[in-house]
Amino acid sequence: MSDDIFNMRGDKVTSYVMFTFANSCMPTLLNEKPSSLVCFQKKYIEDQERFFQILKEESDQFRCYYKVLYENGTAFYIIIYQSELLKKVLDQNSNNVILKENGYRKGAENFDYNLFHFQIRFQCFKENKRMEFPHEVGIFLGYPIIDVEEFIKNKGENYMLCGCWKVYHNVEEAGRTFERFKKQRENAMELFFEGRNLKELLLSA
Repeated sequence: MSDDIFNMRGDKVTSYVMFTFANSCMPTLLNEKPSSLVCFQKKYIEDQERFFQILKEESDQFRCYYKVLYENGTAFYIIIYQSELLKKVLDQNSNNVILKENGYRKGAENFDYNLFHFQIRFQCFKENKRMEFPHEVGIFLGYPIIDVEEFIKNKGENYMLCGCWKVYHNVEEAGRTFERFKKQRENAMELFFEGRNLKELLLSA
């Protein structure tokens, strides 16, 4: 990735956040997906205080929130999420064994606890390579539960389609979703390179 991309707004931090949002987060920002998990490289962040200020300002435009799941010497792993949509997804899947057996609690009133619990499990995985991957990530990201289950069962193999996630069922529907998400990304990247506000996509939706 060329550093020149992050000089477009006259402020590298602002450009970096907006580029990452356009490239990786639009379905979440447009409230079609409960969350997006992004990795921000510290080498592009000259001022961390300003980075989090811009991150909040850009998230606020779309009524989104963010939480740092993990930080190491080179990067921040951050979840960008739509609070109400993520609550709904977790509530709908609260009886699923993936959540139940990994310590998540039922009920919207436990949303903050569940988000914190997810943060802890993600941190433990990143710090301990012997820990099993926290497959509930797929649920948090809004992937169809049946695809999350089949991914675990098949150890990531034998899928029928691979796009935003690995698809085992409802391939045609997933394909349409992938195309819609791709179009949102393309439209957002066009706005970014034209120096315009990504919120224009929300206003035109």
